[in-house]
Amino acid sequence: MSRPYVDFEAGVRKQATIPDGALSLGLAGTAPGLVLERNGSVIVVLPGPPAELQRLWARALETDPVRRVLSRAQPPELRQLRFFGASESVVAKALADAGGDGEGVEATICARDFEIHVDLVVAPGAESRADELSAGLVGPIERYLFSRDDRPVEEMVLDLCRERGLALVTAESCTGGMVAERLSSVPGSSDVFLGGVVAYADEIKVRRLGVPAEVLERHGAVSAETAAAMATGARERLGAEVAVAVTGIAGPGGGSAEKPVGLVYLHVEGPGGGRSVDFVFPGDRQSIRRRAAATALHLVRRLLQQHRDEAV
Repeated sequence: MSRPYVDFEAGVRKQATIPDGALSLGLAGTAPGLVLERNGSVIVVLPGPPAELQRLWARALETDPVRRVLSRAQPPELRQLRFFGASESVVAKALADAGGDGEGVEATICARDFEIHVDLVVAPGAESRADELSAGLVGPIERYLFSRDDRPVEEMVLDLCRERGLALVTAESCTGGMVAERLSSVPGSSDVFLGGVVAYADEIKVRRLGVPAEVLERHGAVSAETAAAMATGARERLGAEVAVAVTGIAGPGGGSAEKPVGLVYLHVEGPGGGRSVDFVFPGDRQSIRRRAAATALHLVRRLLQQHRDEAV
């Protein structure tokens, strides 16, 4: 950095100074971690950046002072409910109608790209109250419930493919590979996820995915017909049983009265048939792309779950 050491000396000295009696957890980069006992309390000192904190927290859990504290603790239970297709207000109303939190149960609601995550933190002895609250919450909106754990939808999609021995591919335009990125981020995904095609230009849709030129001319690149043709072409050309396609207008320009910014067409094709949906997503370019990618994954999940249930 071509700067003299004196510029850093104060910060380095502070990080290198250990209080008397403290136990060092080592370093995460240059940031230290410490465990200190004072006046009957155990103090854990960790760096702020999450990756560094998490690395040294694992070491803190191995120390005798922290182990003694944890041996006396009664950790709460965490219950997780994940919804897709319902708005945050609808889920919040269902929670309120079910009685809301309290009496040993704390509820939090978080919206994430059209998914609504509800976490219930259950104190020891409040399990029955949590059972009643969960049942009352899920009852009126059960059709939107897709998970009772913390598995992301991409992991669920991959597991559903494995159950049936199906290979999966993607064909993406406006999302630019975001669906493929989420799938490939899961360790071991290569056993069912073969890959994808980012067909941004019309000529790539024609040349790489076999989308008929007349479909593009008649309906346009952003259309249900093009999304279906992209999925069909990806299945055939990449040799998979399941394909999902996304095409849309992420903005900020390119929209019209007929096809506004945020309009996205999605299509999934599988051995038992296909399914298409379209949405006009709100938000900026990145929000629209993220929501389209999440919706594409849920579209695959719904198709595979439907076919699995029908097979049973």
